[in-house]
Amino acid sequence: MNEFGIVIRQLTLEDVDAYWALRLRAIREHPESFGASYEEEKELSMDAVRARFPSSEDGFALGAFERNELVGMVGLSREKRRKLRHKAMIWGMYVSSEHQGRGIGRRLIAAVQDRARQMDGLEKLILYVVIGNAPAQKLYRSMGFESFGIERNALKLGDVTYDEDLMVYSL
Repeated sequence: MNEFGIVIRQLTLEDVDAYWALRLRAIREHPESFGASYEEEKELSMDAVRARFPSSEDGFALGAFERNELVGMVGLSREKRRKLRHKAMIWGMYVSSEHQGRGIGRRLIAAVQDRARQMDGLEKLILYVVIGNAPAQKLYRSMGFESFGIERNALKLGDVTYDEDLMVYSL
């Protein structure tokens, strides 16, 4: 816990309802920042959400809690194939708008980095961030991520396309 009363911990199946509510909020409020669409995700049953909930040695989600309320989250998924297992993807990073600007995102990324360092053979973390999301790009750069490319028209929302900054962090 820090001076703001924020606790960072791994999410469990007991947190799945809060996780799913925050994830749907993130996708609904920032559709340009996520590959998933709100329209598709909201139709999933809670059984389907539980079945794909990340809770293995190769994948997990961390949550930021303030007074037992989930206010931020981030996930990590390690590649499964032998030649790719040295890499993991960071996904689903989100801090609720009323909790932004308090260092919660920084704490979530630091916690993922710390946890990733403990994973045998893992060498790098990869993430994609929409170009134009300056606060997120600044955060990731300040945490040691470097750009290694741009995917043009990575996401398409209606007739609008968004480019993504491909970033890597070496463990």
